[in-house]
Amino acid sequence: MPHVNTADRPDPIKGIMESSRTVDSEFRRRDRVLGHTLVIGKAYLASAFLIVLLAAALALPHSEGVRGLDVLFFTEVAREQQTSLPSHVFVLLYSVGTILFGGMMILTQKWWAAGIAWGASCVATVYGMLAIWLRQSGRGPNPDFQNFGAPGVGLYVSVILVLLLVMTLAGVLWARTPQQRELEDSVRHQD
Repeated sequence: MPHVNTADRPDPIKGIMESSRTVDSEFRRRDRVLGHTLVIGKAYLASAFLIVLLAAALALPHSEGVRGLDVLFFTEVAREQQTSLPSHVFVLLYSVGTILFGGMMILTQKWWAAGIAWGASCVATVYGMLAIWLRQSGRGPNPDFQNFGAPGVGLYVSVILVLLLVMTLAGVLWARTPQQRELEDSVRHQD
């Protein structure tokens, strides 16, 4: 039996691994480039509209004589009306998290800004519901306080807008461009 020298032949496994690595890195690079920007679609435009409405809702009354801006900046009017901590956290979260980062999302079209706005909206929804419940039950920081105002239209509108933003921002984050879908299909067919 003749002796076969395999030292001169290329390793087939090494060749497959090398070509696979090249194709995989090209797919990853294209996916990274495509994944940095958001899809401008119905959910994106609806989110932009809701963010503008939410910013306008800061001027509405959150409780008797207390506007959203009073709660945000903890003015004397907010202190006199015994505004609760959940109300402050709610207004702060949706002002800084949702409106600010939502505005950044609109201007930059970056997914990370939409992600932060979505996360802030999720947490703000919980605090908004708690703020409404505390106002309705009359449970303020001081149980002896009289003339505790009920929740105002601004508090209800803000909670509804933030809840709608949770859903539309999720749509923005999950939307895929046609190029991303094409890339996903080509990766699936390559396997």
